[in-house]
Amino acid sequence: MSVTIEYIREPHLEFGGHFLHPDKKTGLAETGPFGCTDPALHPTQIRVGIVGTRATAELCERWVDECRHYIETTKTQRRTMPAGSPSLPEEVDEDVIVEALVKSLTPDFVGMSAESSFATSILTAERWRATFQDREARLIADGDNPIQRVERATDLIAEHIERIATVSPAPDVILVAMPEVLLENSSTAQLGNGGWLNLRRGLKARSMKWGVPIQILREDTLSGKKPSLQDRATRAWNFATALYFKGGGVPWRGHGLGTDTCYVGVTFYKAEDAQGRIVMRTGVAQAFDYLGQGVVLRGDPFEWDVDEHGKTPHLTQAGAADLMRKVLTEYEKISRLPPKRVVVHKSSRFWGAEHREFNELAGFFEGISAVNARAEIDLVTLDRSRVRLARIGRYPPVRGTFAMVDDAYPILYTHGFTPYFDTYPGVHVPEPWTILEKHGDSGPRELAAEILALTKMNVNNAAFSDGVPITMAFSRKVSEILKQVSPEMTVRSEYKFYM
Repeated sequence: MSVTIEYIREPHLEFGGHFLHPDKKTGLAETGPFGCTDPALHPTQIRVGIVGTRATAELCERWVDECRHYIETTKTQRRTMPAGSPSLPEEVDEDVIVEALVKSLTPDFVGMSAESSFATSILTAERWRATFQDREARLIADGDNPIQRVERATDLIAEHIERIATVSPAPDVILVAMPEVLLENSSTAQLGNGGWLNLRRGLKARSMKWGVPIQILREDTLSGKKPSLQDRATRAWNFATALYFKGGGVPWRGHGLGTDTCYVGVTFYKAEDAQGRIVMRTGVAQAFDYLGQGVVLRGDPFEWDVDEHGKTPHLTQAGAADLMRKVLTEYEKISRLPPKRVVVHKSSRFWGAEHREFNELAGFFEGISAVNARAEIDLVTLDRSRVRLARIGRYPPVRGTFAMVDDAYPILYTHGFTPYFDTYPGVHVPEPWTILEKHGDSGPRELAAEILALTKMNVNNAAFSDGVPITMAFSRKVSEILKQVSPEMTVRSEYKFYM
């Protein structure tokens, strides 16, 4: 057996002043978001609306005010202190397990204000606040029909989102302080056709109509009653980062990712067509650039015969070509130039000419070439690997471990022991990714390095890494939101409406 193992160095991100650092929180704290380098990418203030009951809206106001200021972390970890450590009394001659603050893993939050490194102020006003009565929520939650509960809860909150999203000037982002009573009894319901209604996804789908992205906050999280693995400083980092992006800013950009490369993730989902039939929709194509700016497009509906073709759907050649043309055209609106290179990530294999009309491989090439005939192309199938590597000691393999075992598919660890923290920050045995299939000129090592970098591009939180490339991370969530978008509803392409 031939085994070759290589370490791919931790990718860096670029922050304000073109400062490079591997950790999002440290980079933001030191020099601020990358948007500060370009006024067009940096909002100096973010206008925030709030929807909820009077009680949850008040909790939300308090949370926003708290996030304007410095928050010290309270997160502790159990650590073994060896005998003789300067932190222990001299008479202690045995190892001691202690609870200690580990600020490298959970640093203090710097605050989001004009004076902090964010250089952005959060602006709230009474005109951007809409409240409904607690008894309205309880009447809905007490209903007998679960489908009606979800629909009525969605209608109630959407009505108040519309009130403040359509004023002039409108807020940049609307926070929905969700009453716990609605989440407990009116958040999900199964439909007769096997699908599901979901309150959170339905609200995100509805809000596209008014052009203002929303962010949903739970009442028990705002009040601090719900036990959480994250302390308030960590939650503030995640909240501020997402708010900054939804408000029009760019928190960081991927250093080492091609500035003229478009990264696309493709998936599939089922939805109703205009006649009420359940059909397969082409995946959501999510396209991202090195700034993390993304566009989301859904393809045309099509029928898929499971008995004839199998459970995993595939595009026709025409469908694949049309999807690529549409998504790259939208991408070009952001970058102003067609991409010189296109990388497509998919979880299923690419069917070729042997599958006749479902020659999606030729369709992807055709669609990309229609936008830029000279573009370099890499089509990649990603999946979780069944191969596991073991490392001597108590930690799993290092994040960034790239291995080739004989002629097997290459594997990459995007979770694992992280040298920056000198520990493994996870709790489960990490699963590596594998490149099942690739078409194009790039080698597996180059593709793996890009995948590792793309695990740091989620602007919905400030975690060191998600372990999942951004092209794949939100495919299911985006699909679930689009399931709630009926044929006559507005569909926005901006990524911030799906976060």
